[in-house]
Amino acid sequence: MSIIVRVPASLSDWFDGQDEVICQGRTVNECFEKLEDIFPGTKNQLIDKSGKLMAILVFLNGDNIRYLDGLETVVRDGDEIGIIPLAAGG
Repeated sequence: MSIIVRVPASLSDWFDGQDEVICQGRTVNECFEKLEDIFPGTKNQLIDKSGKLMAILVFLNGDNIRYLDGLETVVRDGDEIGIIPLAAGG
């Protein structure tokens, strides 16, 4: 099962400059764990020690996972995960 993860340019350094990576897993969290194997340190940038998302929003096929099952949202072959960094302004 292949899940596409869309990476914004501002976070591409975490993924060796790639704007799209493929991961495996049954949930968003499992995909992030697999990405950690490929890109060490990535999961710590995405999820804090208590298991909550850091300063990012995560979308599955355009739906914010916050309104689904969070990191335990089930993914299927061909799904797309989008990672959007939060921005502060003033």
